[in-house]
Amino acid sequence: MQLDPLLIVPTISFATAVILLLMFSLLDVRDRKVSNGRLAAGGLVGCVVSILTGQLFSLPFLYLSTLSFVLALSYVLFRLDALGGADVKALIVISITSPGLVFAHWENQIYEGVMIGAIEILVMMFLGHLYWQIHRRSGITNSEERTVPLIPLLLVGYVIIQMMPFISQILLMG
Repeated sequence: MQLDPLLIVPTISFATAVILLLMFSLLDVRDRKVSNGRLAAGGLVGCVVSILTGQLFSLPFLYLSTLSFVLALSYVLFRLDALGGADVKALIVISITSPGLVFAHWENQIYEGVMIGAIEILVMMFLGHLYWQIHRRSGITNSEERTVPLIPLLLVGYVIIQMMPFISQILLMG
């Protein structure tokens, strides 16, 4: 894994993904719902950013592998009622906007896409499980309040994962 010296393009992808996830998170927490129109607009913004930054064309296998893996796994989790529709669509938007690691890249784009997509979903699901355990112990019985807002947890996981190259650089220096 090698840190990218030109951080302008990755920063644009990262900032776009964070802004989109923040907007979706606020709606997910407030309303427990994110409209298809807003998610589609986010996907369109992600496509435009990916095209304008040139990353879609310079890393095609990363985009293809991340999107394919996230689509497959999130569909299975949706069918198992582990994810809601908005959660799946938010994962797809992030796969389009910012697949893999934005500030570093692995040599194998397919492996990077699958691994980073899997880690993002795993972190989101793990944090969702912790959230559910805490709220279950509090005795909440209203079904709407029992719904776990997973998009904010995806945001947390996304930021942690994207900071890994910087954290590893700091650890290697110290």
